[in-house]
Amino acid sequence: MQLKRMGHDVWEVLTVLDSRGRSPVLDFLTGLDDSYRITRDGMLYMLKVQIPRNGPPRRNRDLCKPLGKGLFELRRQPKGPKLRVVFFYDSGNRIVCVRAFLKAETTPKPDLEIATSLRRLYFEALFEGRLRIKEEDDV
Repeated sequence: MQLKRMGHDVWEVLTVLDSRGRSPVLDFLTGLDDSYRITRDGMLYMLKVQIPRNGPPRRNRDLCKPLGKGLFELRRQPKGPKLRVVFFYDSGNRIVCVRAFLKAETTPKPDLEIATSLRRLYFEALFEGRLRIKEEDDV
């Protein structure tokens, strides 16, 4: 399994890459139209700067909420559809981002199923020694 390092300091933030070597999370975020610019830029700053320095905002449910099955969502709260990035924790100070989407009221079930599957595949690859982490410049 290939991953991309989005940020690294005290915490490491990774995102899963697909078979083409692309990050669906980053592609989704950067593909949002300009009406989401402030929200998108805030989320990218959180993933690349704030979380690597300080870790996920666990005590603030407005910014980080548990979803169950070892998954959590980072949240940005504009008016209209809400921007979410689903992630999970690994040992040490590492999080792995697996899904990004806009939601209205509830988290879309297909997105949760994909995130759960990617989490399982990640830990299988970790156990089998098949994780490959690329730096931002390598992708």
